[in-house]
Amino acid sequence: MVELIIICEGQTEERFVTDVLAPALAPTAIYASARMIPTSPNSRGGSLNYDRVKRALRNTLLERVDTFVTTFFDLYALGSTFGGFADTRGRAPTERASAIERWLHKEIVAYAKCRPERFLPHVQPHEFEALLFSDVESLCQVEPEWASHTETLARVRDGVDDPEWINDSPHTAPSKRLNVLSPRYRKRQHGPVAAATIGLDKIREQCPHFRRWYERILGLRPI
Repeated sequence: MVELIIICEGQTEERFVTDVLAPALAPTAIYASARMIPTSPNSRGGSLNYDRVKRALRNTLLERVDTFVTTFFDLYALGSTFGGFADTRGRAPTERASAIERWLHKEIVAYAKCRPERFLPHVQPHEFEALLFSDVESLCQVEPEWASHTETLARVRDGVDDPEWINDSPHTAPSKRLNVLSPRYRKRQHGPVAAATIGLDKIREQCPHFRRWYERILGLRPI
């Protein structure tokens, strides 16, 4: 049995892990649970900065010696407190995400003094909503009124090699593209439901960086 703790950026990612990812992994004897980083005495998630992330990851890794820890952070607006974020601007999104992951792995393993294989960071290009463009027709089934927007969102998807290339401008990031939807797309409410409707198989097929992360998780073996 493998126990995996996934440190999530926000409530949308937390629900995706709990409702979609964990049930898919359980039959393989990999038991995933989601956590968010406390950002104040009364709130969790969002407002990521490296110092806060560093402490949370170290504390999680030190709780036990036989668990694995990963992250589910968005590349979009991650911020320059993370190594590799600023100096990889203009490069391919998967290249940027991978550079930040390598930096984060080196930093956290040294800080927590843990076995390197226990920590496998993941940064999603450009954000969670990119996964929802894996199947626009299924996405638009979540709300009956969304069907009229299928063609518009399909053009967005067809304009890139894969959904993870939908860019990170404040006006054209994946979540911003969903502003055309009415009723309004709500991350926490609609995101995990849409991902479940699309299915992990389709998401893995369309999103190579996400697929590689998922395959790394499937390859974990008990310590």
